[in-house]
Amino acid sequence: MKTVFYAFIFVLTLPIAAQTNFYVFGGASFYGEDAEALTGDGIGWRVGLGTSVRDDIGVEVIYDQAVAISPISSLIDVGEAQIEDNAKANTYLSVLGTYAYPVNDRITVAGKAGFSRYTIDVDFMAEEHEHHDDEGEDEMEHFLLQEDGVELAVSGSLIFTLSERTAVDFSFSRMFGDFGTNRLSLNFRYSF
Repeated sequence: MKTVFYAFIFVLTLPIAAQTNFYVFGGASFYGEDAEALTGDGIGWRVGLGTSVRDDIGVEVIYDQAVAISPISSLIDVGEAQIEDNAKANTYLSVLGTYAYPVNDRITVAGKAGFSRYTIDVDFMAEEHEHHDDEGEDEMEHFLLQEDGVELAVSGSLIFTLSERTAVDFSFSRMFGDFGTNRLSLNFRYSF
């Protein structure tokens, strides 16, 4: 994580010939249910801050929150059961270097690479009741995972300029590692 921080400070302190441009963005990220990445199916949200140190090179800091995973058969192996669901949404804090290539006045293609810190907190407790004749039998299963770490992340964006200060950014992002996940994002950007 120190390397990511120092790289971010280095980029911000580079001698800048052109004026530095800052922008903020926010939007929605679309996730598919993934038992290995422990993400649920649905829409998460993201916010971020970016800067362009030149017309084509910059840095973005992004906070993503995924959809919490629901108890699925690959995690909890019980039949009809009462399940206590304490899963929290996965979170990702990413620092990405960006390279932008303008196709024309309205459309820009951008590639991004860097590191993402993830936090996962899933806790499922299942209690199953089986009745054989006059005897009741209870079976319990517990799935608990609390994990965090840093992994390589890459992203590609298609940016449509709406006005001098506003744009729409369609992104596909991939985080690698044991809990790697894919996400498709729609972001609205405002430059100042």
